[in-house]
Formats: sequence, structure tokens, C-alpha cells
Amino acid sequence: MSSPGLQAIHAVGGVVPPGLLARIQAGELKNPAGLTPASYHLIGRETVRDAASRAWSYLRSAWTAWREHTATQAPGAHGTTAAQQRWLLVLLRELGYGQVPALPSGYTIDDRNYPVSHAWQHVPIHLLGPTADLNHRNPDLPGAARAPQAMLQELLNRSDDHLWGILSNGLRLRLLRDSTALAGSAYLEFDLETIFDGELYPEFLLLWQLCHVSRLEQRPDDTGTTTPAGCWLEIWRGEAADAGTRLLERLRDGVADALAALGTGFIRHPANQPLTTALRDGNLSTAQYHRALLRLVYRLLFCFVAEDRNALLHPDAATQARERYQQYFSTARLRRLSRSRAGSPHPDLWHAQRLVLRALGGDGHPGLGLPALAGLFDPDPHLPALDGLPFDPLLGCELTNEDLLSAIRKLAWVALPGQRIQPVDYHNLGAEELGSVYESLLELVPRLDLTDRVFRLVTISGNDRKTTGSYYTPPSLVSALLDTALDPLLDEALTGAANPADAETRLLALTVCDPACGSGHFLVAAARRIARRLAQVRSGDDEPTPAQVQHALREVAGNCIYGVDLNDLAAELAKVSLWMEALEPGKPLGFLDARIRIGNSLLGATPALLHRDLPDGAFKELDGDDKATAAAVRKNNKAQATVRLEIQAGNERGYAQDAFVFSSGPDVSNADLAAQRAALLDLPDDVNAIRSQAARWEEHEQSDAYQAKHRHADTWCAAFVWPMPARVPGTEYPVPEPPTNAIMRAIAADPLDRTNDQFTGYAQHLAAQYRFFHWHLEFPEIFRVDETTIETTAQGWDGGFSCILGNPPWEKIEVNKQEFFASRDPAIAEAANDAARELLIDALAEEDPVLFSKYRQERRRIEGVTAFVRYSDRYLLTSSGRLNTYAVFAETVRSLMSPIGRLGIIVPTGIATDATTQHYFRDLVERRSLVAIFDFENEEKVFPSVHNQYRFALLVLSGRPSGQAVLAFRARQARQIAERSYTITPDEILRLNPNTGTCPVFVARRDAEITIGIYNRIPVLWRDQDPLGNPWSVSFAQGLFNMATGSRHFINADVAMESGWILEGNRFTKDGENLLPLYEAKLAHHYDHRFSTYEGATQEQLNKGTLPRLEDAAHADPSLGVKPRYWVPESLVEEKLAGDPERGKPAWPHDWLLGWRDIARSVDERTIISTVIPRTAVGDKFLLARAQHQPVAALQANLSAFVLDFTARQKATGASFKYFLMRQLPILPPEIYAQESPWSGAASLSDWITPRVLELSYTAYDLEGYAVELGDDGPPFVWDRSRRATLRAELDAAYFHLYGVTRDDVDYIMNTFKVVRERDEKAYGEYRTKRMILEIFDAMQEATVTGVPYVTTLDPPPGAGIRHPARKEALG
Repeated sequence: MSSPGLQAIHAVGGVVPPGLLARIQAGELKNPAGLTPASYHLIGRETVRDAASRAWSYLRSAWTAWREHTATQAPGAHGTTAAQQRWLLVLLRELGYGQVPALPSGYTIDDRNYPVSHAWQHVPIHLLGPTADLNHRNPDLPGAARAPQAMLQELLNRSDDHLWGILSNGLRLRLLRDSTALAGSAYLEFDLETIFDGELYPEFLLLWQLCHVSRLEQRPDDTGTTTPAGCWLEIWRGEAADAGTRLLERLRDGVADALAALGTGFIRHPANQPLTTALRDGNLSTAQYHRALLRLVYRLLFCFVAEDRNALLHPDAATQARERYQQYFSTARLRRLSRSRAGSPHPDLWHAQRLVLRALGGDGHPGLGLPALAGLFDPDPHLPALDGLPFDPLLGCELTNEDLLSAIRKLAWVALPGQRIQPVDYHNLGAEELGSVYESLLELVPRLDLTDRVFRLVTISGNDRKTTGSYYTPPSLVSALLDTALDPLLDEALTGAANPADAETRLLALTVCDPACGSGHFLVAAARRIARRLAQVRSGDDEPTPAQVQHALREVAGNCIYGVDLNDLAAELAKVSLWMEALEPGKPLGFLDARIRIGNSLLGATPALLHRDLPDGAFKELDGDDKATAAAVRKNNKAQATVRLEIQAGNERGYAQDAFVFSSGPDVSNADLAAQRAALLDLPDDVNAIRSQAARWEEHEQSDAYQAKHRHADTWCAAFVWPMPARVPGTEYPVPEPPTNAIMRAIAADPLDRTNDQFTGYAQHLAAQYRFFHWHLEFPEIFRVDETTIETTAQGWDGGFSCILGNPPWEKIEVNKQEFFASRDPAIAEAANDAARELLIDALAEEDPVLFSKYRQERRRIEGVTAFVRYSDRYLLTSSGRLNTYAVFAETVRSLMSPIGRLGIIVPTGIATDATTQHYFRDLVERRSLVAIFDFENEEKVFPSVHNQYRFALLVLSGRPSGQAVLAFRARQARQIAERSYTITPDEILRLNPNTGTCPVFVARRDAEITIGIYNRIPVLWRDQDPLGNPWSVSFAQGLFNMATGSRHFINADVAMESGWILEGNRFTKDGENLLPLYEAKLAHHYDHRFSTYEGATQEQLNKGTLPRLEDAAHADPSLGVKPRYWVPESLVEEKLAGDPERGKPAWPHDWLLGWRDIARSVDERTIISTVIPRTAVGDKFLLARAQHQPVAALQANLSAFVLDFTARQKATGASFKYFLMRQLPILPPEIYAQESPWSGAASLSDWITPRVLELSYTAYDLEGYAVELGDDGPPFVWDRSRRATLRAELDAAYFHLYGVTRDDVDYIMNTFKVVRERDEKAYGEYRTKRMILEIFDAMQEATVTGVPYVTTLDPPPGAGIRHPARKEALG
């Protein structure tokens, strides 16, 4: 790429972000310090331009002298020494490098030598003579036997100490950068011959500014550390990347604005009457018009890219044709004109562009050097034929120069606030940028106003972006995923090859699929990697040239790549992305319709399902169905099972019986479909052959073989969404009867039999609505089906894709009422709560029946998807609980992967940690399929549209068993994966979470080792499937009252007092009845049931969900209870705590409740916040643990210990800590506490722990009942902060000992509690909590070793602290 306006500077491989050079030239860098004279080590008043000008004057003479010397050398002379001494070292001196030392032995990395000629500090510099070909091998030239570019690039990629390098043969100078994250070489090339012979001083100035020694010097970061990544060039790259992101955001807007400009321009042109008539009559829908406009914009973008890459014109085009095209017909000319002209009413510019588009979609145009490309430039087969217009309708319309230039301007130029307008760098536009544009377009829907002749795109909630769940994936994540999911397959293909030809065959035999491909970002990235390996094999170089990689790309795209998307516009854009990436000058665009398909990857039949009976759940009633009818259909379906036939008496549907009696076995093989597709997957270079493929593709889709199998599979899927209205005697049934088992067997026997048309025809209608997608029918060459596979494999097919990649949708499978009504009826969307919203929706039946019908249709559609997922038997591991598309996709792609393949997808971290996906993840672990999980926090908004607290992960699986997995958690950028990674075995995962098999979330391997050690010593609280696995006989409850659904029982203080209730303490009384305070989780903390209160809470605190904390003075009042937000009648509380013998639920007889906060936020100092509270009303965010065994004080202490909290943190990924996590925590069983305390002599552990828990907990009269159960009959203890700190430190030190944790590990564990440390240091100037625990831990250790009992430092000892007066005395 020649940068805009530059002749001699070329950027390759994304070494610098688009726009950086222009920003340097314009002095528009964000950090101006990088362009100051001081940053270039200039002194006095000399400016950068002065220094560069001085160097320019001197170097022009040096250049001339060297070139004259070269001319005198004998033919064939390498000229390396002269080039170095007379020119290149002189150039480097002028760039500030001084006398660059030679490097006689080069560099050696892992026994591989890199013969680099020179080096300046951390910058390798390879200097050769003018005869050296930088891109290819030079066998007779020392230092260039390997291609110099490939050699130096490989060195940078393999060495952590070298980030940038310099390569030159005197005529060209390249500034190379590590390209590990890219698919090929990455460098900035300066054509020295053009610069000096052409006297291009402005470009020399850029060379001087970019290659000066000061740009590559290591600069210290904020910590004082110097690394190559701290140099000015890296800072500029990062800044330019940020600016590029902002430019890309403007480009998104530009594409939308261009669509609007074109859409309005066409319909308002008076010559386009056939178009407006078709739109008005409905022959061309608004959606189809939008599609046509998008295709036109895609074509324009393609031309922009192809022109800027010098790849549009035929390589054999005559010079005159090239000049004619550039001067009169190029989009480059249009882009220039759009910058300076508004345009006229004339259509001449559109006529020129239309000629180009017709040529590319026709037979080419030799006079302009244009080849026939086909593909994108051929007419869209999905658009209808319109009267008065060609099959490519917009190319038969007129458009004014004004409207065309307006659209081009929006596409070609962008401006950021405070900066000049900049051209879009289309040379480097790829699938990444198109993906971002695609995401933004999904947020818009077309609106057409034929009265005012205006076409607009407007934002609508519940639009395609929401329904497809699309999120643009940053390149860094794509690259990280490919490193683990694809690269091992490439390594394996090459390692197992017998020779280069075999290696080529193996690479091209790999198949890569993205089942939710969007714009094709993952597919393009995968194609680049495979192409690079293919080019390596063919060239014999580890770093092939860009031209070699580009040549390989076309073959890879035509042999290896597959994709599916629900959105047809996305699938079209994926093809555009592949065409752009794989474009070879003079060759047509490949036929990709057979590889990039449209459909719902989740909704489809498998051969195994088709071979079995329809499950009765297929006829579960949906919205609008009649329950009685559905029940009858299910009964018939069950009766029609394979071995029995019993039609319900009196049923009029006799067809089912006949169909069963005369059905015969179907042909299950898909070999015929694979044979038909074989010729459609070739990659011919002839445009007519490609167009012949398109014609044969239509024939394939209409063939009997394809139609028969599709009708059978579609009808099977349609059964799950088949309408079942009530039958009205004497009237015709409004839809065909549902296809129960007998009907399905008849269809399977002969899907094309005309007697089946009523069923298969209606099924086609439903298939179009739900977009059923049957993988074995769409890609039969990937999934082989025959009689054997039906019986022996889970899915009924053999094979699968070598590699599956993607970022599938993350959307709940449910109707979001607020999103649906946001634009349709805002009053419903903004209703106070869901109950109020439902009332408003019900009222629509009378007030707006059309909208009500649309809502019912959408609800039925979602219910249909849910029914298929839950009842089809296709999803055995992810169909329970609240359904989310990402989990269902995760199960789908596993079934699509080859037994020796790999897959890598980006999904919420919940796939590995949540209860709803535990069966799926446990299956991965038990089958040894897990390869890697790399978890990310979204704090740095890697996904801008996703909440910053949302966690997501790269999940990598293998078809082959893997003995260990690589994990990394809490990364924020892909570059952090390596530093956070550690390995874990499947057995270790199952040991840590024996009930669910879900994944722990260790930040470091040491966390894993400590935690695994604890689990080896301590049992979990409750082990499932073990009759003795619940030693505490504990049961759980989600509080007592749901804060949403139970709100009707809540009474606030104002209402209570108005009703005559009298406040006594923190409860209301009236006529012998009580209103008890409703405890919310935020009111309690460790050993403190009076942690915070609603008393005095400000509105700002309430908005943030925080409350004022009780100070020590308030804690000193034992009669003071916390003020809640609501109160609940005591009778309801007692009803909740009463037993239920029928459900085996015992009554709760105690005057206290033990529980924990269902909140585990990173901003809190602790994860498990557990305590005892009085017997009262409890909200659903304070989860209750009802233990039936003693000593309960020990259980409370255990739940409050730092050591348990540490293990809990290895499991929590969200803001919630549910039962399934608590059950699997390592908690000491009750019998332990009867044992003698190791550090205190004869006392039992229970006797040692209980007094400390008692004194910590019992600080108010309302916990008297708890104190009595702990064996105490005195009044509450005085709140003494200092004494409490020691009591808690003793308990924590004790539990560290009981858990068998070493002192070093205690030290480490305490350092992981950063919030505790920060608060201690702020309050005490030290990490007091840690110091106290370690001191007591040491004392206990000494006592255990010596046998001399540990003596507390407290006086009086624990349990004998100062108390308040008895309650009667206090009231007295």
C-alpha cells in the first residue's frame, strides 16, 4: 500500500494503523511530546525540520556518490560492502545511530542462526547490497541465502527481546515489526531510490521522523521499567489504533448515511418511475430495496479496496486502458471529486460508475482493463424481476451526480472533532472493519416514505442486532482464539506430511466453519493463517512474501472455508469479506454460495433424530394453541410409536393410520447430495465456469434428492412449532393436522409423494419462518450419512469440521417485552413492573389488535424455539433452566466438530461456571475434551456494547482426549493470557467441584495448588449422590420473601404508622401482633447483624444500593436494631418457617437464622459474607443455611474464615454466590469439633471456638436466643473494635491450621484480599489484619509443636468480655 498522497512509502501487514503517517505529517498526534526537538535529542533552537533538512542535504551527496560507485562495479558484483560503508551506515549515522557495530555471528535462538549483519542495542539491522532480493532467497549472497525479509521477520517473531528491526539493500529500507499476531510480514518500506532520485523531500522527512534512533529507543514506563514496547513508535501505533477506532465509528455512520443518500437519490429521480411503482405496488418490498442498496454499497466498497490494492484491473491490461480507467472511471476519481464538489443534477458520474459495475458483472471491459468478476457484481438472485428494469434493478436506474457524490463522500472521508477531514484507508479495510460496520447496520431498520421521496435508516429496539445477538469481535481476541484452536491443527498437518506436496494436500483438506459467521471476521482470519502456512510450504521460507500469501488465500477460501448465519445480509457480507481478502488480479470471484449458507444453526434435524420417533414434547402447546387439541395430538403421537399403533377413538384423522400401514424404510444416505455438490466446490479461474456453478447450484437446490431430504427434515422440525388451534365441529381445520409419528414415517418413505404435500408444503412455510438448517444436508461432504452411521453415532453422521470458530450470540431465548414495545408502544415498555406491563399488553387486544397480534406472533416464535431446544432431544446438556443461545451453540458446535478436530468459541464465562450449564461442562471434563478457557473481565470494554462487569471467555475444545487444560482468568486484554495461564487436569476440576464439575477460576497456578491441597484434606459441605454427604444436615432457602414477587406483603414505616402500628425498637406492634423488620443482605456482615441501616440514608446512597453503616457508638447500644426499608407481618414469617411434612421440610425452631449474602462483588472486601441474624423476615438476597447439627457456632466461624473465602473466590465469576457453589465449598464436618484443639490442650475445638463466636455475635438483645443455644445466659457483650479484631484473628488463624495451610500460603492468601489490605493501610498504616493473623498463627504453631497451650492476648479471655446490663436493668 502506498499511503494516500505518498509515492515511496508503503505499509505492509498492518505494521502501522491507517492514518498514522498523515497524522505525523500534520502534527496531529495526541501526545505532542513525541514530535518535539527534545524527543529527537536536538539541542538549542534546531527544529526537527532543520535537522532533517541538514541530513537531506548531506545524504543526497552520499546517495549520488554511492550510485556512481555502483555503476563502476563489474556485472554480478554483490556490492554489499560498498553499500554498507558508502551508503547505509552513513544513512544510519544521520538518523542518530552513530557507528553501528557489525554482528559477525548474527543471532542464535533455539539452535537456529539468524545471520543479521549489524545491531544497535535491541534493534537488529541487516544491511545488504543492491543486488539482494529482499523477498526471495539469494543462494550466492552471504547473509541472504534465506529470503532476508523472511529471516529478519522470523527473528523478530521468535525473540521477546527484539520488537523492531531494519532491513535494507540500499535501494529500499524496511522498518520491520514483530508480526506474531498477524498472518504474515509486517513492515514499513521506504523506496530510497524514488525518494532520492525523485527528490521527494516530504517523504524523506517522514523517513527521518519514523526511523530516527529516538523512535526505537527504549523508554521507561510508569514503573521505571524499560522494554522495546515503550519506544515512541509503539506509543504512536497505540495512539493511531485508538484514532483508527474512532475513525471506524465514523465510517459506520458513513455507510448508513451513504445508504440513505443512495436510497433517497434513486426514488426521487424522475426517470426512476419503474422503481417507485414497484415499491408502491409492493412488487419490491422495503426490505428488498434495502438489500439492493446494501449490495450496491458492498460493490462500491469492494472497488475502493481493490483499486487501492492495485488488484481491480487485469494484470495484462494495456497501459492506455489503465490510464483511461484511472482518469475517467475509477472510484479514486469519484472519491477525490466528492471531497471538493457538491455535484450537479447531471447523471454522468453515475453512468461511468454503472458502466464499470456492469462490466465487472458482465464480460469485463478490455478498453478499461476491467476483468469479469461475477460473484458480488452479478445480479442478486434473491431480488424479484421488475417491469421496466433489468434483473439488476439499480443498474437500470438513474442517479444525479449530487446524490452519488454525497454517498461517496460519506464512504470515503471521515473527520474527528478538532482534526482535518481524512480519507478512509481502504487498502487495509478487511473483515474486521466490515464486521464493525455490519454490527452497526444491524442496529438500523429501513423506513421508506414514497410521498416525500425519502429513504431513512432508523434505530429500533429489538432489531436484528438483538435478535441475532451479534457483537463485533476485536482482532486481538480472534487472534488469541486461533492460536489455540487452529494453529495446532496446522502444526499437525505439516508435521505429519511426507513431503511438500503432501503438506499442501493436508492443509487444503482442513475445513473451518463459523456457525454464526456474521461478516466473516473469523473465517477471513483463519483463511489468512492457513494461507500463510501454505505459502511457507510452497516457498520454503518461514516468512513468505505478501504476494505468496495472497496467491494462497484464494485457494484456501475456495477449499477450506464454511460459514452459516441467520441473517442473509450478514452471509452476503461474509462472502464480500472473503472475496476482498482472496482477490487475485485478473481472476473472477469464486462461487461461495455452497460454502456460506443462510439458516438457524440451532434449529435442524440430525439423521439420528430423523431415524427415531418424534418425541411427544414436539406437540407441547405454544401461545395460541388449544390445550385439549395439543393433548390429543400428543396422545396420538405416543400411540403411533414405532412398535404400536393406536388411533384415539373417534378421531377423524384417518390419514395417519393409512400412512403408517403403507410406509416403508427411507433412504438415509446423503452420498447423492455430496456428489451433486462436488462440482460446486471447485474453484475455476474462468468466469463462465463460475457462473455455470451458480446455475447448477439452483438446479441442485431444486433436485429431487435435495428436496426430498429437506422436506422430510423440515417437516420433522416443523412439528415442534405446528399450530394446534381448537377444532370446531363442522368446520374445516385451518391448518393441516400435525405431523405425528405415523405421518412422519410416510413422509420419510417418500417425501415427494403428492399425498404428503399438505404436510410438507405447510412445513416449508414454517421452515422459511424459523430458517431450519440441517447440517448433513447443507454440507454432505463434511457429514457422511449411511445406514451404519445412523446406528453407531450420536448424531447419525460421521465426520465433521476440522476446526470450528466463532463468537455466537449471547441472548436469552425469551421475549424481552421492554425491547419489543420500546418503539411500538413506549408506555408498555416503561411500565413500573412486569405485572403492570402484562395488564397493558392484555389491554392491547381491544385497543390495538394489530400490535397485539404481532406481539403474540413474536411470543409464539420464541416459544417455538424454546420448545425445539427443550424437547427435540438434540440438546441433552444445555436445555434446562433459563435458555441462552450461547450455551445451545456450545452444544451444537461440539456435535459438528470432527473426532480429531478442534473448536474455539467466545462465550460468557458462565459456560464453565454456572449451574445452568453444569451438565455440559461436566461432560467436557469427564470426556477430556477441554483444551483451554481464557476468561476476561470487560472492564476495558473489549466489547463496548456489553456491560463492563460481564465476564466472557475463549473456550477451546478438542475431539481427542486431552490430559490437561490451560486456564487463565480475569484477563482484560488478550496479551495478558500468557502471563496468567496455568494448567489443570480434569481430575483436579472434579475434585474441586465434585457435584457440578464446573470450572474453578484461579488467577494463578499457586491459587490452584493451595486450593487443590485444601480439597484433598477437607470434604465439601454437601456431596451429591452420597447418603452421608451432608454431615451438617443442612438445607438452603432463598431468604423467606422474594423482593419482587413478594412485595405485596411489604409495609413501609409511613403506611404502618398511618394504620396505627407503634414502633418499638425496630419492629411495629398493634393489638398483640407484630411487624418484623425485613432483613436485606446489605444490612448484615461478618459477626454483625447491625452492619448498616436505612436510617438516615440519602437518595444518592439508595440509588447506588449502599446504606449508612452503624458507627461504634450505635453498636454500643444493645437495644438498637437496624432500620429496614420494609416490615412484614410476623404471622407470614412464621408461616414461612413452619415445617412442611409432605415435602419433607422440617420446621425451623430456633430464634436465629444463619445465612450469607448472595452478592459477591469485586468491590467488597470479602466474597462470602455470612452471619447470624435474629428470627425475622429475610429478603431473597440473604440465602439461608438451615443446619440441623451442632456446633452451629463452629459452622458460622467456618463460613466467616478467610481460608474459606479464599476457596470461594476460586469459584465465583459473577456478582452472585448461589447454593450450588456453597454446597461445594470445603467445610469441616461437625464431628471434627469434638476433637481436642491442637494448640490449647484438653479443650475441644468446639469449646475453643464457641466463646469467640458468642462474644463476636452477641452484641444486642435481639440475638439472646442464639446466645442461649450457645450455652450463655448473660446479657450482650460490649462492642469493642480492638478486642473484636483479636477474636476474629484468632478464629482465622485457627481455621488456617485446621485446613492444613502452611505459613507461606497463609501469607500469600492474605495478600490476595486487596480491599482488606487497602482499608487496613488507610486506617492503620499497615496491613493489620494479616499481621495479627500471622502472629497468632505462629503462636498456635509453636503451641502445637511444643505442647505448651496457646494463650490468648485478650484479658479477660474470649467469652468473658465486658457485657451490657441485663435487658430489664437496661430498661429499668
